[in-house]
Amino acid sequence: MKKIFATLAATFMLGAFAFAEGYINGNDLEKGQITEEKQEEDGFVLIGSVEKAMEVKKCDTRTVGDDTFTQCISTKGSGNAKKGERLITFPVKAGETVKILCNNSGSGSRPLHLVNMDTLEEVKVIAAGSYKEGDVHIDSTKIDVAGTYGVYSTSGGMYIYKIEINK
Repeated sequence: MKKIFATLAATFMLGAFAFAEGYINGNDLEKGQITEEKQEEDGFVLIGSVEKAMEVKKCDTRTVGDDTFTQCISTKGSGNAKKGERLITFPVKAGETVKILCNNSGSGSRPLHLVNMDTLEEVKVIAAGSYKEGDVHIDSTKIDVAGTYGVYSTSGGMYIYKIEINK
């Protein structure tokens, strides 16, 4: 009987992981420079280098729904998926939605690229507005193909407050 219960418990636990939702939130991270690959919870990876650092930093307070952000992940400039520069990667299952809360660090609108890292195919270009000029930009994209995905900027710095993966 104990073996049956243990097997059922393990099955439920593995099933929960198979459909686990994940997120990264700037508030939950330790402030500081990111100058190497940094593994975070739920499979998120922050990729910076000495030459192309990123940073977790204090930011102007922003509130979206029940979330109040006082820290963000700053890309500190342009990145590159192919070269693995100033990039945040994360696993996504087919049918899940990637929700990104961000602003750019300058003025006007800047592109944040969402790409399938397995194929380097661009899934979407998100036109993120400036933190100086408006509300936090929120974008949701449903993913059709399971894999590792990433986000990076190609036109200057971006402030990323939160990335959520939901079913």
